[in-house]
Amino acid sequence: MRRLMLPMLAVLVLASAVSADGGWVLWIMGGDSPWDSVSTFATREECATAMHQQAQALGKMGLRISEQPGASFSGADAERSMRGQCLAESVDPRTTAAK
Repeated sequence: MRRLMLPMLAVLVLASAVSADGGWVLWIMGGDSPWDSVSTFATREECATAMHQQAQALGKMGLRISEQPGASFSGADAERSMRGQCLAESVDPRTTAAK
């Protein structure tokens, strides 16, 4: 019985550590539109990669992009403005003051 308990306990500890980390959400806001969640990712790095790709795509559309790597971006031209950020799943920029 003890031989089974130790491996089971190890699995539970690892599973708890993974779920406690939570996911990351890519949020995008354009012009007067409110923040909108675009996608959820398992890690902050995956979210940051997707956010960078969004910023690159907006740059190709002619917006001037300013990025804070891994944290946020903003893009604008004479007529449009967009912002994006990666936040932990537990944070909602529509209800909290998030940068």
